Amino acid sequence: MAQQHMRKPVPTETQTQLFWRGERSVREIRYENITTIPMIIASFVFLLSMSILILDDLNYFQGIDAVLIAVLFIVWIAFWVDFIVRFALSANRRSFLRHNIIDFVSLIVPVARPFLLLVYLSRLPYFSGREGKNVRARVIVYLLSFSVLYTYVISLLVYSAERDAPGASINSYGNSVWWALTTLSTVGYGDVVPVTIVGRIYAGFLMLGGMLLVGATTGLVVSWFGQMITVAHQREKDKVANGSRVEAASAQKTTQVATEARTKNAGKSSSR
Repeated sequence: MAQQHMRKPVPTETQTQLFWRGERSVREIRYENITTIPMIIASFVFLLSMSILILDDLNYFQGIDAVLIAVLFIVWIAFWVDFIVRFALSANRRSFLRHNIIDFVSLIVPVARPFLLLVYLSRLPYFSGREGKNVRARVIVYLLSFSVLYTYVISLLVYSAERDAPGASINSYGNSVWWALTTLSTVGYGDVVPVTIVGRIYAGFLMLGGMLLVGATTGLVVSWFGQMITVAHQREKDKVANGSRVEAASAQKTTQVATEARTKNAGKSSSR
């Protein structure tokens, strides 16, 4: 009977579970477990198609470009369907919208679509936990992935805006990547700069992302050093405590031996 009372009830379809991503229904969790990998693949397909379209100098709607635009449209519709289904299955729709802002914005602004890769990474089992190792792994992977994706996407967008502009210094994708790296790292050599209004708007977003990235990286490094120092202090305390216990045990054993010796000597004296 006691074991029966200790068993946890099996969650039903209407029950919810609380995670760091908000309140989620069991049906939503099951749906995401099925669709996570396909959505990650679709995000890669979207990013690849967008990259070829921008780096290809041919006119749109000719040859491969028409196929790529069709692929982008189909993937965009697939993401809308995925968002609507998850919204319908959610236990708390306000909580769903509050914890899926990037997802919703990327539906409205297609150029933000590649960043959904970071959102889908959070659905993987290893990155969805709330333990210390899961949180650290999630932060590190997010920072690295965000840095690479942000640099790549912004450099693509700036190149598409600058390559045909009169007097533009960012006239190749290599120059665009170099400019993005120096800007994101807050170095800013100034040898190549955007001259168009659209390019400068993208540059503003890149500068903001660079400041946030540097701040997040600094906080992560400081937190890591703090954890290392705490672990070192704890080991030192444990070492001292173990030494004290050893000394106490040794002193107790010495006292016991001395007591036994005195008892034995006293027995010999009384026998005489």
